[in-house]
Amino acid sequence: MPQNEFNVWSKWDPLKKVVIGTCVSPQYFEHVANLEIKEKLQQIVIETQQDLDNLAEVCTNLGIQTYRVDATQQGFAKPLDPGKKAKGIQSMLYPRDQLAVIGNHLISADKYIMFNNLYPQFITQDILQRSTPWYELHHKHKIAVIVPPSWTLVGKDLFIDTGMESGDLTYTNQTIRESVENWLAKWWPEITLHWVNIGGHNDSCFHTLKPGVLLSLHDVMAYEDTFPNWDICYLPDASYKTIPEFIDAKDITDGKFWIPGEEKNVGLLNYINEWLDNWVGFVEETVFDVNCLVVDESTVLVNNYNKQVFDFLKKHKMEPIICPMRHRYFFDGGIHCVSLDLYREGSCESYIDYK
Repeated sequence: MPQNEFNVWSKWDPLKKVVIGTCVSPQYFEHVANLEIKEKLQQIVIETQQDLDNLAEVCTNLGIQTYRVDATQQGFAKPLDPGKKAKGIQSMLYPRDQLAVIGNHLISADKYIMFNNLYPQFITQDILQRSTPWYELHHKHKIAVIVPPSWTLVGKDLFIDTGMESGDLTYTNQTIRESVENWLAKWWPEITLHWVNIGGHNDSCFHTLKPGVLLSLHDVMAYEDTFPNWDICYLPDASYKTIPEFIDAKDITDGKFWIPGEEKNVGLLNYINEWLDNWVGFVEETVFDVNCLVVDESTVLVNNYNKQVFDFLKKHKMEPIICPMRHRYFFDGGIHCVSLDLYREGSCESYIDYK
């Protein structure tokens, strides 16, 4: 895929090309001696792959060219070795954790993702050349890690969360912030950068649905300053404290993950804590209703039914399509996490009136 075939300026322009993630195969757990634990873990990855396949099929049926992450590529998780902790599988399950498209350029969060050729369908040698924003970010400014889910592009305005820290990148570090600012000013002078302090992935805190419309958690930011006069649907916290089953397991999981129906399966939960801690996040702070994928200004893919969200979408003439992600409470990722928009029909426009 040539570089000039990337085009993303907002989350709602008509989606034409998308990447959908992949989960490991059930053979990954063939070595596990405890049959009950092995079968449950295999069930989780089988059903996760089924949900990813369904999401890809829905996108294809909507006329979107859909790319799948190839789990056989170098650098992806190999079958788990007995006695060793599992490596993270975020690079294959969550392409958005690794990559972002800004305008007509693909940017990688980690320079080794590209060098290891994990995404051969659309990463070409052209992207690795010196005259690209990706190369300059990693090699000139020496910023080896960015956090794409904490970047939200809204036409001529880019919002980056200063509260996220990853590897050598701390946006509270003034030198790194200036490097990012200079990098953006060189490659996208038409974009205005806004630093916001959210402390989590943007796509699980707020989501722009169409011009003037967004979903949000409470107390994310002062929208009268960042998105003045936009219609905002404020969603309540997930309120896991009111779910007895979640509380039953929290003494073991520390709120990092939840497998409904397995709250008292101490052997399974302890196994995950010991061997799969790189797979889980911190689900207790996640509200998945924010984590959606907008196809265009009239269609949005969502994880589940939520009356408040569906009423808000109906108000703005948007049709939701439910694409279940049954194990989002285990992997701590929803539809937006497992997808990456590569091309949307649209251009760089101003959607926010700051006057």
